[in-house]
Amino acid sequence: MISKNLTRQHDELYKLLHEMKSLGSNIEANIDKIALNINLSAGKIGIHLQSEDKYLYSVLLNSRNLEVRKIAQYFIAEMGDIAKQFAEFKAKFNIKNKILNNLDEFKVEYPKIINA
Repeated sequence: MISKNLTRQHDELYKLLHEMKSLGSNIEANIDKIALNINLSAGKIGIHLQSEDKYLYSVLLNSRNLEVRKIAQYFIAEMGDIAKQFAEFKAKFNIKNKILNNLDEFKVEYPKIINA
C-alpha cells in the first residue's frame, strides 16, 4: 500500500515535470500554466517528501544493515536539498508577475529546477 502510494506520487510528479518541460519551450505563451504548475509541484513535492520521511526513510534508517542506513541518509540529504532549491524557486516565480518581472533569470533557472 505504501509503495503504491509513493509510486503514484512519483508518477504524478514525473508527469507534471514533463508537462512543465514542454511548456518551457514558449514561456511567454504558457506563463499562466507554468505559474500554476510551479505551485502544484510545490504542493506535490511537499506531500511526497513527507510521505517518504514517514513511511520509507523511517524504516530504512532503523535497518540492521549499515549500508541501507547510509543510503537512506544520502537520499534524505539529497531530497532535502532539492526541496530547498524548489522552495526558493517557487518563492521567486510562483505567480505570473514575478516571472515577467524577472524573465531573464527565470529562463535560466527554470530548466535547472525542472531537471534537478
